[in-house]
Amino acid sequence: MFFSRVRQYLPMREDNIIDDREDFKENDNLYLNWPNGLKKPRIGLIQDKGPSPYWTRYAHFLENNSIPFEFYNIHDHDWLQKGREFDVIMGKPISAAYELDEFQNKFFILQKQLNKFCLPSFEEVFLYENKLIEAYLSEVYRFPFIQTYSSFDKADALLLAEHLRYPCVSKIVPGSGSVGVELIHTKDQAKRIINQVFSSQGRKIHILYERQKNFVYFQDYIPNDGYDIRVIVVGEKVFGFYRKAPKGDFRASGMKIEEKRDLPSEAMKIARKVNETIKSPLLVVDMLHGNDGNYYINEISPLCGISTQDELQVNGIPGVYIFINDGTYHFEPVNYWIHEAVLYEFFNNYYLPKVQNIHYAS
Repeated sequence: MFFSRVRQYLPMREDNIIDDREDFKENDNLYLNWPNGLKKPRIGLIQDKGPSPYWTRYAHFLENNSIPFEFYNIHDHDWLQKGREFDVIMGKPISAAYELDEFQNKFFILQKQLNKFCLPSFEEVFLYENKLIEAYLSEVYRFPFIQTYSSFDKADALLLAEHLRYPCVSKIVPGSGSVGVELIHTKDQAKRIINQVFSSQGRKIHILYERQKNFVYFQDYIPNDGYDIRVIVVGEKVFGFYRKAPKGDFRASGMKIEEKRDLPSEAMKIARKVNETIKSPLLVVDMLHGNDGNYYINEISPLCGISTQDELQVNGIPGVYIFINDGTYHFEPVNYWIHEAVLYEFFNNYYLPKVQNIHYAS
C-alpha cells in the first residue's frame, strides 16, 4: 500500500510503442498448412505499448506465413471506417481500465455487429483483468477457484465482514502484478476498507485517476507452499513456470522471482479443463498449491505478459508439453514465442473451420 500511495505523487511513466524485432533471437518457426483455393485474410494489427509487445511477435508469424497485414490504430477517430477494411483484428489491450473499456466497446462492434474475427475475442477482452467475471464463471462452472466474496452494497459488505475468515485477501478490479492486493488481518481492518469504499469519494488506490468505489472483493487466504504456478494453455500445448513469493510476503505475481521447471500434472489438467469451457486460443491459469494438497485457482486470463521464448523449461531445456486426446502428454523441446503458437492455434481451430464452411457452402 505504501507503493500505491507513492504512485499517487510519483506516477509511472507512460508506455510507448516499442519495436523490438531486431532483438529477436533465432527461433523455431510455425507454419500453417493453408488450404488450397482459400484466400488469406487481411489482418488489422494493433500495436500494443510497453516492453515485450505482442504485435512484434504477431508480425513475425504473419510475415513467415505470408499473411497480409496492416497496422490498425484502434484509438483513432475513424477506427470504425478503417476496421471495416479488415477480415481479422488482432492486438492486446493494456491492463488499464480506460483501455479495457475502449477495447470492450470497439471489439463488441467489430465482432458482434460487423462480423469481424477478433483476437482476443470480445468475450476474452471482457474477461481480461476482470476478477469479478473470473469468480462468477468459476462459481457457475465449479472451477476450483479460491472462495471469493464480492459485494456492491455497504450493509451487505459490513455483514460479510462479520463472517469472513481472517486473514483474508482484498483485491481491486482491474489490477495486475499484485498491486492492489492486501492481506486483511482483522474484522476491523475489513470494515475500514468497506467504509472508505462506500464513502462519497471512494477509496484511494495506486491508480492516480481512479478510486475503488462501491464494491469490495475478498478472497480466502490459502496457506500454501510459497509458489504461484502459472499454467499457459494453447490448444494441446501447455507452457508455464513457478513464481515465488518474497520472504515475508504472500504475493508472488509481479515479484519477478521465477523458477522454470517441470509442471505438476494435476495443475496442467485443471487448466486444460477450464479452457474446455472458456475456449480461448490462449488461457493463463494461475494456481496455488495449498498445504492441504489441493490446487486453487486465483486468476484466469486470456492474455498475459510474455517476455521470453522459454516460458517452460524442463531440466533446463526450453520446450512445451504436448497433450494427446486420452489425457497423456509428453515434453517436446522447442524454441518459439508463445504468441506464434497462439496464432497457429487461432487460425487452425478458430478461423479456418468457420471460413472453410462458408467457402464450401458457397
